[in-house]
Amino acid sequence: MTALHQQVAETLRSRIRSGTLPAGSRVPSERALAEELRVSRVTLRQALKGLEQEGLLKAEGGARWVQLTDSESIEEGSNTGLLSFSDLGATLGLRVVSNVLRLVTRDSSLDEADLLHIVPGGRVHELVRVRYLDSIPILVDHSLIPEALTPGLADIDFRTESLYRTLSVRYGCEPVRAECAIESREVDATSATHLGLPEGGPVLEIQQITFDATDQVVQWCRSVYRGDRYRFRVVLELGGGTQLTRRTEAEATIRPGARHVGLEVRP
Repeated sequence: MTALHQQVAETLRSRIRSGTLPAGSRVPSERALAEELRVSRVTLRQALKGLEQEGLLKAEGGARWVQLTDSESIEEGSNTGLLSFSDLGATLGLRVVSNVLRLVTRDSSLDEADLLHIVPGGRVHELVRVRYLDSIPILVDHSLIPEALTPGLADIDFRTESLYRTLSVRYGCEPVRAECAIESREVDATSATHLGLPEGGPVLEIQQITFDATDQVVQWCRSVYRGDRYRFRVVLELGGGTQLTRRTEAEATIRPGARHVGLEVRP
């Protein structure tokens, strides 16, 4: 006769395989599962431990998550260069949606004007979104775009529309180069809520300035990526008299077709 904890494990295993518990999702609490399956928490923990050893579940931050299998792992190659989040999702066959938290047009601060290379007080669009891949929250993106280049941008539905595509097609401001600084830090309470992370969990914060072909700044953004699901991979190359210097923070310039920046979405 099959042990009770093995029966519970098979029930949960079937839910994972059928997609009832999708890859990347958070497993219900032990209390909720024990009540639903009508078993003790000791029995449930035996089942969960077995699924962790199989690699189907991962315990992290006081919770358990359904692991992505090797066939479901997502990686962007280092030859893709500057690529929008929407295009990344399309390339990988994943559905990309956004929850727009804020979209307003307002006067810029002195610091914001300096970042965007506009006059102090110049008007900017402020766009804040939570970005999802197949219903999994991946990042919170806070963007500023000069209004002088993009009149009417605040009327666009960015729940499904790509900002880069909008800049290129509607306004003729095609992003071709970006300078970014990457920093690892603990997530704050607000971003933790949006990303489904425990407060203080790991995130990657990327501040980026994006330019068009004329070297006009078309966007500044600060993006907070889930550190438990997203990884950036960098290949450094030396040549042509280039000198590498030690910096206090990781910096990279992303260009179309560049070989040196890649990323991986992982469980």
